[in-house]
Amino acid sequence: MKQAQDGLVVYVVASADVVRFLHDGGDALHVKKEFDTHHGHGHSGTPGRMHAGATPADRKRDAFARVVADEMNHMSHNVAGFILAAPAAVLHAIRDHLTKVTAAKVITTLSKDLGSIPTHALRDHFDIPATGWVLPK
Repeated sequence: MKQAQDGLVVYVVASADVVRFLHDGGDALHVKKEFDTHHGHGHSGTPGRMHAGATPADRKRDAFARVVADEMNHMSHNVAGFILAAPAAVLHAIRDHLTKVTAAKVITTLSKDLGSIPTHALRDHFDIPATGWVLPK
């Protein structure tokens, strides 16, 4: 079985309006990229097709999830896999916007809101095997 090595697996930690893309440096997770809806940073999204009763909060969540998924889709050409952690509704919305290629690279998901956890404390929330994650075939 193919194993993930440092730098090949990207940890995506998202909340409703903040996302961090990280990699495991062996002793800690390190931020590769981060952005949020409050400070823009050139990231805005358009919600996908929404149900008739969608609220403005639903549309905002879906638009941000699309931005996160677009970034993952862009990164997928250069990484072996993704570990995705987000609250259930955000996790579902992100997965809806992933390409088939990127979705196949999602190794595991955690339905948790880790967005407020400081970067230095995030590694403890993931079960990172010493040899790396087993990658999808």
